[in-house]
Amino acid sequence: MYEKQHLHPITILLKLLKIVKETIAGFAIIFILNIKNIPWNPADPNFKWTLLGLFVVFFLLCILLVFVWLSWRKHVYWVENDELHVEKGLFVKKHQYAPFERIQSVNFKEGIFHRPFGLVKVSIETAGSEDSGIDLTAISREQADWIDTATKRAKRQEKVAEEGVIAEKEEIVTRETVYKMTTKNLFILATTSSGIGVIFSAVAAIMSQLSDIIPYELIFNELKDFMKIGILIVSLIVFVILFISWLISVVITYLNHANFMVEREGDRLFISKGLLEKKRVAVPLSRIQGIKIVETPFRQLFGFAAIQLESAGNTEDEGESKISLVPLIKKREGLAVLAELFPGYQFEYTLTKAPKRAWWRFVLFASAWAILPVAAVSYFVPHGYGLYSLILLPLLMFLGYLKYRSSGFALYDKQLTLVTRSISKETFFVMKHRIQALGVGQSVFAERGNLARINVSIVAGTAESETTLRFFEKDKLMTIFNWYRPMN
Repeated sequence: MYEKQHLHPITILLKLLKIVKETIAGFAIIFILNIKNIPWNPADPNFKWTLLGLFVVFFLLCILLVFVWLSWRKHVYWVENDELHVEKGLFVKKHQYAPFERIQSVNFKEGIFHRPFGLVKVSIETAGSEDSGIDLTAISREQADWIDTATKRAKRQEKVAEEGVIAEKEEIVTRETVYKMTTKNLFILATTSSGIGVIFSAVAAIMSQLSDIIPYELIFNELKDFMKIGILIVSLIVFVILFISWLISVVITYLNHANFMVEREGDRLFISKGLLEKKRVAVPLSRIQGIKIVETPFRQLFGFAAIQLESAGNTEDEGESKISLVPLIKKREGLAVLAELFPGYQFEYTLTKAPKRAWWRFVLFASAWAILPVAAVSYFVPHGYGLYSLILLPLLMFLGYLKYRSSGFALYDKQLTLVTRSISKETFFVMKHRIQALGVGQSVFAERGNLARINVSIVAGTAESETTLRFFEKDKLMTIFNWYRPMN
């Protein structure tokens, strides 16, 4: 670790696959769907264009391979003066360094290409700007553990130095399991996942492109003659697509969340999951800004919820602003887990609810935006099919009423609890010193009813996360404002 080292050569393959996934995959799908229109017969006069296209693709792939190889050669890392150094960049050289005592978390990811070689991807988050993190795409497990151990040692030495105490021997910190997802909950998570809708759309799109392979017209005619009822055919096709989507969702969810476990070691949480691709996220408790309990309407009926953490900096995946502490758990069990992990929080509360006179404002706010689009669709879509869009209005009005029923807040010493709903019900717990900004606003129309809204912002990931509570009595919201305002 004290000499300059390259990442494992498998990094070249991983970078190539990433580029293909992000830029070339879309063109590949278009190519496959139109492969029958490409002249493959050498006797065809247009075959020369096929050869030219293949040559261009091969030439571009060679250039890409050379570029990735040179980038890998220029990417080195080493340890010097209790600091991790990284140099990379082909045309513009970038030098990163992170003192071990400033490293906030060391996260591991072990994919299907890492495991045969005993490698891991290490993501290191430091106390700095959003691009201050360090990624080591593929290094040995021994080196990754060495970095993690060096970080822990530096943190302990820093703590000892701050407290002015000389440690005679290293403190042994044990790791305890806080939560482990059961197979039953994993199955329910897959079945109730919102990703089924996305998978359903993808499966339907793929099946629509297979008309040359699957004789839909022949099947349709035969089934029509057999059943004589067209609606049954449509229902059967939808059922098949839904069943396939459900199976795919179950498989994907199982692969992503198998072996899901939350462990605690000192002042850090470790969240690990995955079967083919194993992930381990380290979350310093000191960086947690807020806690959310999320209940979708369907899961809420059966008492299930998800628990998310708002953390200042590190997240599970790039671009995400939240960390999934528990993706699915019975709400009462989730509250018990939270009480064990965060004894400083109060998870039993009595809500101050929205006034009864404000219910119609919630309903109007949820549905008013859809009136003009629904009217346009109803008028312009022929044969009366546009009238079906009117169903949207009562659904949105009912959603607005649910928002009214769910909304509320509670103050407890130095903690604020907010309950809101978009479609899912969200219960947000935040301590006073974690709030980045708090403001009370009042529109002209709300002023007549002495109603107002409150916005509460915290740091989440590399940005801000805001929670808004609407249509509450201004006097009650001002109690939150005065609670948050610094004392003179």
